[in-house]
Amino acid sequence: MLRELCESIKLPTYVKTTGKTGLHILIPLARQLTYAQSRTIGELLARLVMRQLDDITTITRQIMKRGEKVYLDYLQNRHGQTIVAPYSVRPLPGATVSMPLEWHEVNESLDPKNYTIRNAIERMEKLGNDPVHGVLEEVPDLGAVLERLGALDV
Repeated sequence: MLRELCESIKLPTYVKTTGKTGLHILIPLARQLTYAQSRTIGELLARLVMRQLDDITTITRQIMKRGEKVYLDYLQNRHGQTIVAPYSVRPLPGATVSMPLEWHEVNESLDPKNYTIRNAIERMEKLGNDPVHGVLEEVPDLGAVLERLGALDV
């Protein structure tokens, strides 16, 4: 849903596993915004997704209050909060890796635990490119993005 929302406003997105059970959606902002502005955009996008999928998503931080809902963690965008870098090995059983994905790989059969230290290099070689590299290079027209966002009927 977040990808569809961002596509509708022409805001590029990239995706990677966390190395655990989740996904990180990366949005290039090209240093065009302050920290507070980027956090606000993250919150706005999370709330719009939650509005569309309120039966299965939440922004509630407390684990006990989430139930079985998917947690949309826009607060990952705060001072002092770190993100697992792409290709990082996690200190978990199986040595899982935070693996960049192509969007077509995000489907019901995706299991982030399938990406491990044992197969990460082979996967990178097979892909031949870094699926999230564009997050460092793209410079979206954020003024136009916000105009399109404001024009949405949500």
